[in-house]
Amino acid sequence: MIPFEKSYYIQKIKDYENKIKEKKLNKYSILKTNIKNPKKYLYKDLNDSKVSIIELRENENIMMSISPYEIQGSFEAIKWAYGKVGIVGLGLGYVVQEILKKDDVEEVVVYEISEDIINLYRENFSKNNKLRIIKGDAFKAKRESFNCFYSDIYQYKLTKNVVEDYIKFNKIHSIDEYSFWGMEHFLLSCAIEDLLMIYIPENWIHMAQDLFNRLSDHNKIDDFVRLDENEVRDILLMFKKVLNNE
Repeated sequence: MIPFEKSYYIQKIKDYENKIKEKKLNKYSILKTNIKNPKKYLYKDLNDSKVSIIELRENENIMMSISPYEIQGSFEAIKWAYGKVGIVGLGLGYVVQEILKKDDVEEVVVYEISEDIINLYRENFSKNNKLRIIKGDAFKAKRESFNCFYSDIYQYKLTKNVVEDYIKFNKIHSIDEYSFWGMEHFLLSCAIEDLLMIYIPENWIHMAQDLFNRLSDHNKIDDFVRLDENEVRDILLMFKKVLNNE
């Protein structure tokens, strides 16, 4: 079942390979490469053949890629987006482009601090009247109201920043539904007894449950990989103070 079927993520990657050109702009570069057994979201899979991916690099550091991991990991954020959507972090534009396709999305506001990344995006994608890109520090943005807000600036790492940014962005803006990259993996890695102590936002529950069911339908539950137990619990306890208004 999508987004875990190979045919699904391979076709998505091909679609963007046809749209995105390799290029270097100052310290940023877009590269196309082939990787054997590319990383998957939520589960391990060591039997995959070589897969083409597209990387965005800052010098030698891979910031993000259009890969199975990105496509699977952003699936729920794209699926549940509606109305006016805020996104922090433009990257190669995969999440932005997928959300713009949705009929129930009226406007997408993207906060991106790097002018070079914005210029790379604009070289690959045409203007869309539903899209507004704000160049600058997202933490210093003017207050707006959003139906959905997605923070995608963590370079595929789970850190305490997800909690700190949740607090900051919800103070800056009026947000109905907030999410962040890796939320489903984080939530599904938490111990049940810990989750029972905390008010979990309804959209987080729906997103994590839906992705878990899809993984189960794809017969990959036995291959599920939990995040580090101590790291997850520390971050959950930080969220507990915020979500429970302690």
